[in-house]
Amino acid sequence: MNLWEGAADEVASLFREERISEEGLGGDVLHVTATGLIAHDGRVLLGKRTSTVRFAGMWDAFGGHLVPCEEPSAALVRELQEELGITALRPRFLGIYEDIDPTSKDLFRHYLFFVTRWSGDPKITNEEHSEVRWFTPEEAEQLNLAPSLKDAIRRILPKKP
Repeated sequence: MNLWEGAADEVASLFREERISEEGLGGDVLHVTATGLIAHDGRVLLGKRTSTVRFAGMWDAFGGHLVPCEEPSAALVRELQEELGITALRPRFLGIYEDIDPTSKDLFRHYLFFVTRWSGDPKITNEEHSEVRWFTPEEAEQLNLAPSLKDAIRRILPKKP
């Protein structure tokens, strides 16, 4: 007799009988992303988005959606490879922030990383950005950039005296 016979059905029935949580998000769409602030010599690399659907025409840090079961740091490395053709080396996790996309009104949860080491030369490798440029914290402050990213740049990059 197999000891595991029927065990899967028993476990499945436990989860069918009760909800894990009674609370929902109220219909909001939640997007989960890994985002990297790429910095060198007191400047941050940002890209101007081409999308008309999400964060339309805004400047943004690089990264993207996690695929199911993907760790945020692995997603970041994959996304930076896809968007800029670089491989992030030991990105440092800074924290999690959420914002509402002003274009789609969707809710985003971002895992934010600080990237100061990478291999390769950053360049546009797909259609997600029309322009890629290095900015000082003062210059980034003047851009159409999510307030949470402006705050992160202010906190992590030193201002010039």
